[in-house]
Amino acid sequence: MKLFPHQEVARDFLLTKKRCILADAPRVGKTAPTAAASLHNLPVLVVCPAVAKYVWAKAFAQLGHTATVISGKSAAATLAPTPGMVAVINYDILSQVKALKGWATLVLDESHRVKTPTAKRTKAAMKLMKETHHVYALSGTPIPNRPIEIWPILHGLGIYKRSWMEFACRYAKAWQSPWGLDVSGASNIPELREKLKPWVLRRKRADVFTAYQQPVVSLVELDLPVDKREKQFDADSISDLAANSPDVVLALEGISEIMREAGELKAPHAAEFIRSKIEQEPDEPLVVFAWHKSVVQILSDALKVSPAIPHLTVTGATSATQKQEAIESFQAGKSQVIIGNVSSMSEGVDLSRSSTVIFAESTWATSALEQASARVENVNKNGCAPSIYILTIRTSLDSIILSKVLKKMNVIDQIL
Repeated sequence: MKLFPHQEVARDFLLTKKRCILADAPRVGKTAPTAAASLHNLPVLVVCPAVAKYVWAKAFAQLGHTATVISGKSAAATLAPTPGMVAVINYDILSQVKALKGWATLVLDESHRVKTPTAKRTKAAMKLMKETHHVYALSGTPIPNRPIEIWPILHGLGIYKRSWMEFACRYAKAWQSPWGLDVSGASNIPELREKLKPWVLRRKRADVFTAYQQPVVSLVELDLPVDKREKQFDADSISDLAANSPDVVLALEGISEIMREAGELKAPHAAEFIRSKIEQEPDEPLVVFAWHKSVVQILSDALKVSPAIPHLTVTGATSATQKQEAIESFQAGKSQVIIGNVSSMSEGVDLSRSSTVIFAESTWATSALEQASARVENVNKNGCAPSIYILTIRTSLDSIILSKVLKKMNVIDQIL
């Protein structure tokens, strides 16, 4: 495998720093240079989302090295490093790994998944980071929504050695709110940026892609009835909170159900939108994202109605092998449309055959939006501006929140 010049820079950065963050924007190409750097110090343990395991295995194969893909809790529990080994495991079973010592290199792909100190995967990752000499944290969105989320990685790497609370007070504007400690803010950002600077390499797609063009993002408002239950929520307060803490808002009683039902209401109209795009551009492949499996199913059923539109679907219920087959089939031109969950198809996959992304259902997390949208990017594509369509219901909470979230997409640039 021949690396692009910017990937050679990334490889050399990793080898020089040993413990660092490769934060190149999604689709710039972090896998190949990291695999190349990792082979300098074996054995290697790569931790990544399940859908990306075979992407990593393929990258190592192209470098002439066979990687062992670990699947299932029992295989994880018996995993132990051996000379020359490259093992690839997913975050979901990382906590089962007992052999913490003996790895020369640890790769944490999509390292923003290690953001909650109390989560099993975070605890397991931090233990491994402590025991491993070379640690490479990879993420195009290392701070999904707020600065506090990067503390586990910074602490595990040894870049920031103080406690979570000290970080929260210094950089997350921590304060005691009526409902508990609020760490959703940001403070002393220039100082944090300077602390990170020596240990982070970040290039945007515009820095390395030939004739790169920024995506054209359109918020498509559907004229559908707004759920009456939304009236009990203060739209401005909810949208401000969601822009910083989308998970907190979704945990509010009733919100998740309202969003799911809104997605199901939108789905038939989203299917018609997909049909109209195909009529306008018969040769343009489409990548479609939704949040709920029920919405994916409604979309799929609607596209089967005559005249049927051949399509592929990927959800959390799809096995890793089936996901990879669906993605490769789409990339090979065997289907014009691929529909997937944001959580199942937004990281570690290449869907760059398309330049059009349709969110039948979106997410309020800025990192997930960027990750999903970037699936159609590729360093080999020249001068093609992706089209991103986000479908929402006019005057709904979702519409108001999305408007604010889209304005917030520059937070990471302020820090990194």
